Amino acid sequence: MGARADVQFDDAVASPDDLPKAEKAIQVDALTGLRGFAALAVVAVHASGRTDFDWFGIHGYGPVSLFVLSGFLLYRPWSVWALGRGTRPEVRTFARRRLLRIFPAYLVVMFAIAVMLPESQPNGPDGWLRAVTLTGTFASDGLRPGFEQTWSLGTELSWYVALPFLGLVAGLVARRRTPRGAFWSTLGLLALSIPVTIAWRIWTEVEDLGKEFTYSFWLPGFLVCFAGGAAVAHVLEGEKAGIVDLTRVRGWFQRSWLLFVVVVVTVLVCNSALGGPTAYVPATFSERQVRFGCSTLLALLLLAGAVLCRPTSWLPRVMSTRFLTAIGRWSFGIYLWHLPVIVLLEDDFVHRTGFGGFLLWMSCILAISIPLGAATYAWVESPAISWSKKKPRSTDRAAVTGAASPSPRD
Repeated sequence: MGARADVQFDDAVASPDDLPKAEKAIQVDALTGLRGFAALAVVAVHASGRTDFDWFGIHGYGPVSLFVLSGFLLYRPWSVWALGRGTRPEVRTFARRRLLRIFPAYLVVMFAIAVMLPESQPNGPDGWLRAVTLTGTFASDGLRPGFEQTWSLGTELSWYVALPFLGLVAGLVARRRTPRGAFWSTLGLLALSIPVTIAWRIWTEVEDLGKEFTYSFWLPGFLVCFAGGAAVAHVLEGEKAGIVDLTRVRGWFQRSWLLFVVVVVTVLVCNSALGGPTAYVPATFSERQVRFGCSTLLALLLLAGAVLCRPTSWLPRVMSTRFLTAIGRWSFGIYLWHLPVIVLLEDDFVHRTGFGGFLLWMSCILAISIPLGAATYAWVESPAISWSKKKPRSTDRAAVTGAASPSPRD
């Protein structure tokens, strides 16, 4: 899944126009709603795959959208530092918050499902080690039945490891230049993700690695998604620094009808013959790349629309509804629980014919997964988030010592 609720959305979308608090709150909620929309897209695709109704939704959009959001939210502090407008992000704090954000909920669900669904249990000590550390994609048998969706958590964990190195390199290069040079050099380095992702996808196809191993799930194959979200954040920071003027770009995005048309066309192309069969059957390399390209474009369009459109336009209003923001808040738990729920119920749920059967099946999955996701957020995720924000004892001790000792200026 993408970045979670502990990220300060309001910092990420602060507008140079100083929007009123009510309108700014809509933008913040819209980002949360985007995460909820992506989670629902994942559930829809997985649920429809167990019916005789062709898969429903946009294949691949869910994880791609969450990767884009993760890049947008987590790269922002590095962009601020690269442009000379803030201090360098503390890697130790970043690592603590990221690990406590993902692993507590993941481990709770993983062990619970291992009890309820024995076939999901890893194979041997090595398998358990890979499962616990979210490195299952580094082995051909690492993704177990009922928990295959966790491949994206392994990919995102790789992004967490790579981000400090990528941010540091980009920042060191940028800070040797003028503010304008720093902006464009960082954007150029982010653009290098395009040839990296293309080359990785071609290599895994040529070597035929996707059938027996999970190389296609590794970070290079999705680096452009994270970097695309990071580029959106960097451009917004460039606007705040007065380096670039986004007036014309905002004007295009504020044409609500135009954004709607582009979104619809992107979805139609993705679901057309160019994107391959609509049913869950193998697709060709070119068809998979059309799906991936459309999903990435759609995720970037919706993200950019959420932060560049007027808060009163259709996209922020839809994404900031109470339903989608609630789903976004609970999305990690829903993401973890929904596929095991599907596997556990599919043998006993026989009414899955036609579109009506799909809707009934989807409703049952959500009726179980949403409460489980909400409970996981309340009892596991939220306490872990609060714990991750506590200052280390050494920091507290230093603060107390500093407060007790008189300053030289005193």
